[in-house]
Amino acid sequence: MAQATAAPAADNTKKLWGGRFTGKTDPLMEKFNESLPFDKRLWAEDIKGSQAYAKALAKAGILTHEEAATIVDGLSQVAAEWQAGAFVIKAGDEDIHTANERRLTELIGAVGGKLHTGRSRNDQVATDYRLWLVGQVAVMRSEVQELIRVAADRSEAEVDVLMPGFTHLQNAMTVRWSHWLMSHAASWQRDDMRLRDLLPRVATLPLGSGALAGNPFLVDRQFIARELGFTGGVCPNSMDAVSDRDFVIETVFASSLLCTHLSRWAEDLIIYSSGPFGYVQCSDAYATGSSLMPQKKNPDALELIRWAVWDFNRSAEMRDTEGGTSSRSVLEQVAKMRTYLAAEQV
Repeated sequence: MAQATAAPAADNTKKLWGGRFTGKTDPLMEKFNESLPFDKRLWAEDIKGSQAYAKALAKAGILTHEEAATIVDGLSQVAAEWQAGAFVIKAGDEDIHTANERRLTELIGAVGGKLHTGRSRNDQVATDYRLWLVGQVAVMRSEVQELIRVAADRSEAEVDVLMPGFTHLQNAMTVRWSHWLMSHAASWQRDDMRLRDLLPRVATLPLGSGALAGNPFLVDRQFIARELGFTGGVCPNSMDAVSDRDFVIETVFASSLLCTHLSRWAEDLIIYSSGPFGYVQCSDAYATGSSLMPQKKNPDALELIRWAVWDFNRSAEMRDTEGGTSSRSVLEQVAKMRTYLAAEQV
């Protein structure tokens, strides 16, 4: 059997951690250890955090203001390459931090190597991760609020549309279509509240914690937090800062519950659009058909939402706290939802 030819080992002197090493890393270990295929999505957050850190180093007197300006400008050039899809990944770029600092030094020279002064990849990756999640939570909140807004608009416009209400999937009482729609909007409102409430715990700064025992150069962490928009301030304990991933679990929980609510909404519409019910009809833009049965219109978009959250817990039965299904009750719910959305925009 032919033997595989090993690629040349990378030069350890180019690694952020290679100071004490004299031997070369096995290529298999290189491949096993690299995280760039996963964490390259953090390129923007890594650059933003590095720019803030360079300014903090200048504020602490570690860098001159000219050096800091050169680093900040160089990092902007690196960002432009990522943005344009022109960033070239090279051997030895084991993670996004190494890749960005390597390219920075190529662009601006040896002064780029000063950026890592007093910083560890431990506090760096924790900062990148938090920055990325802050952005993702903002996107989720924007989309959830738009969904609520559409539901409120439809509920107000269609408040006189009646439909059967069900318990145990049996006809129970006459309700308003808007009452049903706003019941889902109420769950999405709670989802938005949960995302809002967890933000301060996500947006807490670990940068300046070092590997575990803090930063020896007294960088102004409050300044960095302000630069990065970390509304939760700074992590109070450096050991906890670099090991904490509670904020990830919280975000996953809130996201999972949101998806469960979307799955429940999709399931209702799948049932209501089926032949025996026929209360709603899916738009052609979001449905498919059958190659054998041309009369069919399949609610594939809704079914794919359900598939995407197949492993989430079943959602709990939702009850309307306002009570009643009168036109006034539904319109009061719409008004309260609009008030909530307006307050969120302030």
